[in-house]
Amino acid sequence: MSPRPPVRPGAPFPAPAPVRIVIVDDHKLLRDGLRALLASKAKTLQIVGEAGTAREGHALLRRIQPDLVLLDLNLPDQNGASLAGEIRSAWPEIKILIVSGSGDRPACAEAARAQADGFVRKEDAAGELWRAITAVMAGQSYFSPVAAGAIAQALWKEPPVHPAPKPRELAPSEREVLRGFAEGLGYKQIASQMRISVRTAETYRVRLVRKLGCSTRAELVRYAIRHGLVDP
Repeated sequence: MSPRPPVRPGAPFPAPAPVRIVIVDDHKLLRDGLRALLASKAKTLQIVGEAGTAREGHALLRRIQPDLVLLDLNLPDQNGASLAGEIRSAWPEIKILIVSGSGDRPACAEAARAQADGFVRKEDAAGELWRAITAVMAGQSYFSPVAAGAIAQALWKEPPVHPAPKPRELAPSEREVLRGFAEGLGYKQIASQMRISVRTAETYRVRLVRKLGCSTRAELVRYAIRHGLVDP
């Protein structure tokens, strides 16, 4: 790929590239609703394809390879979490945001295990979808408070995958950031609560991932609950 040409002094700053989105959901009415909702939020969001089954979705992603896929868990031919795992394996650069009609423990836990970048319930989409897309496209994860709580309750009894240090071995600021993640807070909320910058909060998360060996938000939540930093 050739480098972007330099911007000449006085020239208008180039517009941001649109976020190319594919929707995989078997309900056309829901797909139409998501399309209308995203069109009302920003001109930088571009729906480039839709699919009603996992098979159609997989073929579409192979052809288009968008920036983001909005994925339902209940597809007629395959579990959406299973498809999310296949997407993550084949195209790790594609962001995956689960938009599901179910917000119960098993559904949320499935999304976390499939390494989805976020989870929003369909009934909350009007208020949360734009925030979720903004977060995941910035390299963060976004699990709505309801989903984060369900994930915590579903996963906290599972045995740890790797040995991890005890909470007392973490710095006080690291424990506070970890507690914030477990309570479903985002970087901005944690930073405001701790009176630190968002960048510093992100740095603490990187340290936690390195120290605890937790690669997903769900694993951080499970660690926090297992060690009594938050209630299950």
